[in-house]
Amino acid sequence: MYIPERSFMRELKNLDKNLGCKFNGRFFVVTYQRSYGEPVNLYAIKGPDNSFRQPGQQDLDVIAASNIEKESPQEKFQRISQHMEDVRAKKRREAKENIRLMTKDDHRQLSKAFIQKTNLGKGNSTFRRITRKSKQASA
Repeated sequence: MYIPERSFMRELKNLDKNLGCKFNGRFFVVTYQRSYGEPVNLYAIKGPDNSFRQPGQQDLDVIAASNIEKESPQEKFQRISQHMEDVRAKKRREAKENIRLMTKDDHRQLSKAFIQKTNLGKGNSTFRRITRKSKQASA
């Protein structure tokens, strides 16, 4: 049975007293002790190829960066508001682009249908055609 280093555990407890670390048989797992029930697994500490490794400072940095409880209510509101504004702006851009693309396609289809209905011509493609030269013209 492996035990994490003391300095790691001390720093982990400094982040939050409810955090713990245990070895599950293959690798270390950072856990969170809830007010009821069993601890919940939060973060698996693995090597680059999913192998065993000792926990270190990089793991503490990841756990500290994911802690949003230290955020004030105003900061949380600002972060959520900014995210929702970004989502709405993205939806507006997508809708505008879809309308532009539909209008462009409909223009071509409507002009071809109009030409064919009014007998103004063949209603050929709006794009330039490449004609093949006949063998007699080239000789």
